[in-house]
Amino acid sequence: MVFYRICLVSLLFLEVSGKRAGPSHRRGHSHSRTSPRFTRKFSKVGSIERTSLFRSTVFGAAAGYLTFRAGRHIINNPSEPIIFDSRQYYWSSDLHTPNEELPVQCINKIDPLDPQFGRVYYANDSRPTEIVYGCAEKDYCCGYDCCQESTFFTSLFRLLVMILVFSVIGVFCIEAFRWGLSCMYMCKYGHPRDLEPLSI
Repeated sequence: MVFYRICLVSLLFLEVSGKRAGPSHRRGHSHSRTSPRFTRKFSKVGSIERTSLFRSTVFGAAAGYLTFRAGRHIINNPSEPIIFDSRQYYWSSDLHTPNEELPVQCINKIDPLDPQFGRVYYANDSRPTEIVYGCAEKDYCCGYDCCQESTFFTSLFRLLVMILVFSVIGVFCIEAFRWGLSCMYMCKYGHPRDLEPLSI
C-alpha cells in the first residue's frame, strides 16, 4: 500500500513538472521563429572601378579616416564607419551589427601585402584584418558592393540588345552610303548604275 502511494505521488509530481516546463518550451520555440536570421558571407571580386573609388574615399586626406605617420596609415576612430555611396563600412565584424534591412554581413579580408590596406594600423600598432559592410538578404557580396544574382544575365541581355541596335544602325549606314553613291553616279552619268550596258 505504501509502495502504491509513493508511485502515485511520483506520477503526480512528473505531471505537474511537465505542465510547468511546457509553456516555457513553447515560448522559446516561438522566440526562435521570430528572431531575424543574420548570415556572414565572404566578399567576391567586384568592380575595379568601384574598388578604386572606395580606396580613394578611405585614403583621401579630406575624409579624415586615416592619418599618415611614419609610413603607416593610422585609423583615427575605429568605431566610426567609413561612409561610401550611402553605405557604412567597418574595420571589424565586431563593430558591425546586422539588422533586418541588411541581414547579410559581408566580410572583405585585407591582404597584408596590399600596398595601401596592408599598411593600415590601429593606434596600438595592431592591424585590421577585414572590412565589413551589410547587404540585403537577396544580394551577394562583391568587392565593396552588394550585387544581385541576376546581374550576369542582365548584363548579357544588355550586351545582346546593344549588339542588335548597333547591327541595325550599321545596316542603315551601309544602305545610306550605297544610296549616296548611286545618287552621285546618276547625277554624273544621267542614269542609274544598274541600267548601264555591259561592255564586251
